[in-house]
Amino acid sequence: MSGVTMKTEVIGIRDAVKELKKLEPALFKEFRKEAVTALKPITLNAQATLNNAGPAPLSGMARKWTTKTGRQIFPYVQSKAVRGVKVSLRPSKAAFLTVQQKDASGAIFDIAGRSSSNRFGQALDKYGKASRSMWPAADAKQDEVRRNLADLVGKVASKTQTKLRF
Repeated sequence: MSGVTMKTEVIGIRDAVKELKKLEPALFKEFRKEAVTALKPITLNAQATLNNAGPAPLSGMARKWTTKTGRQIFPYVQSKAVRGVKVSLRPSKAAFLTVQQKDASGAIFDIAGRSSSNRFGQALDKYGKASRSMWPAADAKQDEVRRNLADLVGKVASKTQTKLRF
């Protein structure tokens, strides 16, 4: 009895991950876990920036702030801001691997003053221009993460016997 061989060549990491999810769900779970590890240099760098900012970068950020709708955005809690740096993997989106700040006060610290100049953003400029933690971390660790992802794709390709390129 002859075996059936199937060759799939996928160009583009997003398409490759989409195919992996369909064809090998168990391997996709492993890929997801290792992708988080591959992006660890960015998350650690962003978390270090947040740790260096101190418990409340500005004194007013330690106070309770709410929006007009009642949503609480402050007080800034350093440990929550550090834990808020998360890796997200969504193969169906344009950017399938993202590092995001999920904590509202951490995101405000990162971005305040970016679209319009205001006193709050200017006061935070002593920690760097907006984007203060996420983008500089991604920029600094881009080459290392690219190598990590290339290794990961190679490992997955060898396990699936599928030629994957990105």
